[in-house]
Amino acid sequence: MLRSRFVALAFVLTAVTFTACSHAVTPPLREDEPDAADEYYAMKRQTSGDPQALYAAARAAMAKLPRYSTESDTIERAGIGRLQTDAANERPFGKWQSLGPGNIGGRTRVLVFDPHNPNVMYSGGVSGGVWKTITAGAKWEPLGDAMANLTVNSLVMDPHDANVLYAGTGEGYFREEVRGTALPLRGDGIFVTRDAGATWTQLASTTNTDFQWVNSLHVSAHDSHRIYAATRTGVWRSDDSGANWTRVIATTVKGGCLQLVAKPGANGDYLYASCGTLDQATIYRNQQAENGGTWEAVLSEPNQGRTTLAIAPSNPSVIYALSASNQPGITTYQALLAVYRSDASGDAGSWHAQITNTSSDIGALLLTNLAGATWETCNPTSPSKNQYTTMGWYCNTIAVDPLDPERVWAGGVDLMRSDDGGKTWGVASYWWDDNTVNKQAMHGDNHSIVFHPQYDGAANQTFYVATDGGIWRSDNARAATAHGATASCDSQNSQVFYTPLNHSYGVTQFYHGAVSRDGQYLLAGAQDNGTLLANISDGPEAWKHVWGGDGGYNGFDAVNPGVLYFESQYGAIVRSDQGFTKQAGIGLSDDFLFVTPFTADPNESLRAWTGGRVLWRLEQEKWIKASTPFIGKISAIAVAPGLSKRVIAGTSTGEIARNDNAKTATSATKWTVTSPRAGFVSSIAFDPTNVDTVYATYAGFEGPHVYRSTNAGATWQSIDGNLPAIPTHSLAVDPTRPNRLYLGTDLGVFVSLDNGANWSVENTGFAAVVTEWLTIAQGAHGPAVYAFTHGRGAWRAELVAAGPRKRSVRH
Repeated sequence: MLRSRFVALAFVLTAVTFTACSHAVTPPLREDEPDAADEYYAMKRQTSGDPQALYAAARAAMAKLPRYSTESDTIERAGIGRLQTDAANERPFGKWQSLGPGNIGGRTRVLVFDPHNPNVMYSGGVSGGVWKTITAGAKWEPLGDAMANLTVNSLVMDPHDANVLYAGTGEGYFREEVRGTALPLRGDGIFVTRDAGATWTQLASTTNTDFQWVNSLHVSAHDSHRIYAATRTGVWRSDDSGANWTRVIATTVKGGCLQLVAKPGANGDYLYASCGTLDQATIYRNQQAENGGTWEAVLSEPNQGRTTLAIAPSNPSVIYALSASNQPGITTYQALLAVYRSDASGDAGSWHAQITNTSSDIGALLLTNLAGATWETCNPTSPSKNQYTTMGWYCNTIAVDPLDPERVWAGGVDLMRSDDGGKTWGVASYWWDDNTVNKQAMHGDNHSIVFHPQYDGAANQTFYVATDGGIWRSDNARAATAHGATASCDSQNSQVFYTPLNHSYGVTQFYHGAVSRDGQYLLAGAQDNGTLLANISDGPEAWKHVWGGDGGYNGFDAVNPGVLYFESQYGAIVRSDQGFTKQAGIGLSDDFLFVTPFTADPNESLRAWTGGRVLWRLEQEKWIKASTPFIGKISAIAVAPGLSKRVIAGTSTGEIARNDNAKTATSATKWTVTSPRAGFVSSIAFDPTNVDTVYATYAGFEGPHVYRSTNAGATWQSIDGNLPAIPTHSLAVDPTRPNRLYLGTDLGVFVSLDNGANWSVENTGFAAVVTEWLTIAQGAHGPAVYAFTHGRGAWRAELVAAGPRKRSVRH
């Protein structure tokens, strides 16, 4: 969860400086909305078929396509193979340049240490695959780019062989159940590496519906061949390293089973399983799981929602459970139900509530956004009231100090610590503050807490937290935390400090990005990391936050380099002007998509377009309704280059509307509408050399996906050619060679050199990751194509201008 009020940062853009200022009268509550983000993600991927089967078919089709390199302007015609050299020009078959962010991170749910070498860690980016550091987080590298699915949600290391790791895919915690859609962030089974991440193999036995959401994994400490997996359909056990599986807990409860925990020191596999979210949750225990022992229900309280478990390493008879509440109510639903403790290894009847949501202790807010829930206490003169954002279904984790069974950590939106076995709590992190100023601040939405393998509580007090903002480290786990009613009012009340470890950790989930006219600056909107600004000259680890919540579309003014536009969810558009001002709340009343399409006029200053059920035009500082209502919601907008009166827009139901007098359109103006097909229009793009030629892309699995019009949108023709059937999100036309088209899809970037008659796989170097937005702008040496991905950050490739073609590479 990213702060939404500003924190006195200064950004230099050409000759203009912008300063963000803290708001003093309203709480910092433009938070991320992970459930809404997930629903939007699913809406764009509607299908009547099995998404994983469709992705598999698309990958098979990709393997047969030529591979093209923009950097060297060469084609490898025999399919996707090893890197080649263009002998005629002595240039490599080049890849794109990563632009970062290397200092922001993204949603990370799991972190694993090599117990023999604490400098080696592995993590899972929810949309970015497996990553590894051999320098204790000083630098990260991606692994397994060839994995068929990058939605890594669980990760476990073989306790007998640190070279063997299993990665479970599919993030299965969300509250949505949208029929007829490809449910978001669905996985595709379990992958294994036996060479410390160099190569990965998919376990064939897990390519089925039982392993589409692998929430937790465990490898037996007694037999490395025995693996357990908690999935949406229950708990599964394999006795042969994943070749075959037997379901040992069957469940239809919402969410299935979400966590597995093993009791250390037991003679056999003494396991606990937590099952259920947004539904009645139950904790099961099996004291002899290795040989078919009984799974017995040991904890299932009324209104118990998602529950996470932690065993005290120094006293394995002590186990804690952090439970969300399913009780309806603004302050209760998905807030804390209770922290339970058992001193008898979890025996039924031995669990006692240490704290509940009715307590007066601040620990009652463990799973609630502290900034909003304590606003009135911390700001008694503010007219704003407390606001409650409860997140127990989404961010919910608990851990016990390795040497002290009474010292317990719990992570929801923020971190808290109890020093008396869970009865009272102290605040230990502050998502809304600025870590560059106050080291007590850390990105919110905590998913995993891991202690250093050599933790001793004295010289080594290091622990790590995986969050929506990547990976963080603290070296003083036993420092004082903040207690009392005002504990959340000032970050300096706590003395626990944090350092981000997001060095080259490029897992940021972008929705859109824009490039300044001179190619020097990037502005991009990300899931739960707001809007980010980068000066390319400063390098990939110098991105800065400029706005909070879930970021969206962005834009630079056509004339004035000191005017920027960006947004948070549902059309909350912001204009940032020169002169140290921020114009917030260019608010509109409309039915907007979660990620609202927005575009600045590329020809004329201080004009922009957006839309919900109707189109809106910004003139100077005033929004004007510019159309009658459409059937669907506006999902894409483009203004013709050099011709501002021509605007074309797409909708979420497939219509494409055009107007050649858009600059004078009003709420009574009916736009000319065509409908090439039903579906979600994901982008509109003009040929920059011909305003009569325009392209439209459609999301969803069923095609066609790409259309071209040569009469300014009056009629449309499909140009899918040999393109695989996958969700498609954006298209960019090369101004130096207009028949060269770039296409962003769920499986990376494709390129056509002949106006869409034939497509090749672009050799990007950033894996087959969701590419939400492509744009062509000034690069380092001329025009360049930029990609903003949902899970691997931003990238750039310099375009090669038209001229004599170089020799194709074959093998």
